[in-house]
This record gives sequence, structure tokens and C-alpha cells, in this order.
Amino acid sequence: MKTRGTLTDKLLDSDPFDFSVEAKKIFLESFRENALYHYEANPFTKKLWDKLNFHPRDLKIEEDLSEIPGTMVHLYKEHELCSVKKEELVLTLTSSGTGGQKSQQFLDQQSLDNVKKLALNVHRSLGMASDRKYNYLCFTYDPKVANDLGTAFTDELLTNFTGKNEVFYAIQWSDEKKDFELNEKGTVETLKRFAASDIPTRILGFPALLFEVIEKNNLQLNLGKDSWLQTGGGWKGKADKEIPKKEFHRFIEERLGIPKTNQRDLFGMVEHGIPYVDCEEGNLHIPNYARVFVRSPHDLSLRKKGDRGLLHFLCSYNFSYPAPSLLTTDYGRVETCSCGKGDILILEGRAGVNKHKGCALKALELVEKA
Repeated sequence: MKTRGTLTDKLLDSDPFDFSVEAKKIFLESFRENALYHYEANPFTKKLWDKLNFHPRDLKIEEDLSEIPGTMVHLYKEHELCSVKKEELVLTLTSSGTGGQKSQQFLDQQSLDNVKKLALNVHRSLGMASDRKYNYLCFTYDPKVANDLGTAFTDELLTNFTGKNEVFYAIQWSDEKKDFELNEKGTVETLKRFAASDIPTRILGFPALLFEVIEKNNLQLNLGKDSWLQTGGGWKGKADKEIPKKEFHRFIEERLGIPKTNQRDLFGMVEHGIPYVDCEEGNLHIPNYARVFVRSPHDLSLRKKGDRGLLHFLCSYNFSYPAPSLLTTDYGRVETCSCGKGDILILEGRAGVNKHKGCALKALELVEKA
């Protein structure tokens, strides 16, 4: 039985791209509710906020949200932080493959239900959910084996936003190698089979893997005008081969027949959980389920809209994991989109010199091994 989250329920029942005064008030109330819960349930959060002279009850108006202290993302790679009893958890997600430092996100049933609901709401509002049946090719880890990896969880979740026919996961576990490997032959065969089918296709996952499979095998197929591509994970480790977004969209339309308007990107962090998804114009939108601030890397002062800085994310859906206010090592900007769905997130790379081997970097090694 739910004993918390009444205001968050109200938020998740609302339009994710309604930015009216009333809608923003709902987010503020939801965030205050969530922050107060973590303040009382998590000793670390309470100690940190007390030291910084911040209390969730200080959140009175929208502008107060920018005053909440951000917890550095690396903390979640070094410590297991949880705001519920371990026996209440139903899922633990990690942010990396077999190498690198791992962040862990802990989800109880309420928080898991919340993240599923908000993701569906975002995709439905952007015209990406459908009752129609699709074939799926997922350039990510097979969730039957990698059920604790954030990328595997995300892609499996995305397949539930439409009807499903066949689902093929390109990165599969090898008992012989005791590791994941890209099933390149199976992926090419699957693409050709889907192209011959009357059922449209949806491709999900790492864009660099898809690009290299198409190039390496000189594929020229037509998946049809009703097919979709949703990329995620970026071009980490392949920056020298990265294609500009518009050029990549043209490439996919020419090689696979997927219209540019049906090609979308997604940005997310396992520690944060909110999906930032492209509109038809190719811009990552910030829903009213989150707030994104841009801060100076020197003193963490707030930067104005359009200026570059470190990204600071707020969300309120998760009551089991004390990351309502997450300060990242990613550079970016916040601007406004002409499509009418509010502000957008523009990513501008990673700060610092340490490169941890997360899901995308691990996955890209598989192309080189194939």
C-alpha cells in the first residue's frame, strides 16, 4: 500500500509538457514532498542538507528549486544509497557493463511504477506510443541476462509502448566467452527479415552500433514509412566517427527507409531516470516531471538560459533512491524549442578527464571484436 507520493501521483497524472503556472506548482509540490521524504528517511541526505542550511520546507515558489543542493553523481558510483529497507526493493539498475565504476539505482514497487508511467506519458505526448504492432531490433543487451543494466531496462520498457510482434536483441550473452557479444550475423538477417515483413519495424539503442553494422555489411533496405528509430547512448568511444545528427538521419532514411520525422534520440541517466526525448524537430525536451539547471563549473552559480555549464537535474518520482537533486559531470545548455513543447536540453560533452567504461563504451567494443 502506498504511504507516500500523493502529490507525485498527481504530477504523473498530468500532461508532461504542460508548463502552465498550475502545472509548475504541481511539480514544486511533488518535489517538496519527495525531498522531505528523503530528508527524513536517509541520514546522508539529512546531514548534507543540514550542513548546507537547506530544508525541503524552504521550497515555497518555483525559483526556490534552483537553491536545492546537488549531490555529485560520482557519489552514487562509490556508495550504495537507499531510502527504504532493502527487502522493499524490487529492482536494482546499474549504469555500466562489465567494466568501469557502477552507479546503482534502487527501485521499490512504487518508484518502478512511477518511472514506467512517466516514460509512457512522455513518449505518448511526443506521438511515439501506439497500439499498432511492431517488430523490434534492439541494439542493447539482452534483458533476459542483463536485467540489471539501465540500457537493457530502458529498451525493454520502450518495446511496451506499442504492440509487439518479434523482438531481437543484438547484444547477446556468449556462454563460451563468458561475456556479451554483438550477434552481427543475426542482426543483419533480422533487418532483412523485417524489411520483407508487412509489419513495421522499430530500432532502438546505440547509434554507433547501427551505423557500423549498416556500413560494414553495405545494407540498403526499405523498412517502410511507418518504421521508427529511437537511439540512445550516443557515440561514446567513437567520437571520431560520429555523424552530425541531421546527416545521420539522412543516412538512415537512405539506407533503411525510415523517415527523418520518425527518428528520435533519447538521453537518460540511470541515477536520474527521467527520459529526455526528441520532438519531430530533433530536440531533447525537458518534461514538467523534471527541472534542469545549468551551473558554473567554478562556483556552481546558476547560469542563465542559453549559457553552457554543468547540468543539474531534479526529479520527484523515486522514493527509494535519494537522488532528487543530481549534479552531473556533463556539460550542456537549456534553450527553448519552436515546436511549442517547452525547453530543450542540449548536451555538450563530459567534463573532466576520467572516462569510465559505461554501457555505451562496452557495447562499442563489441563491433571491433566482431
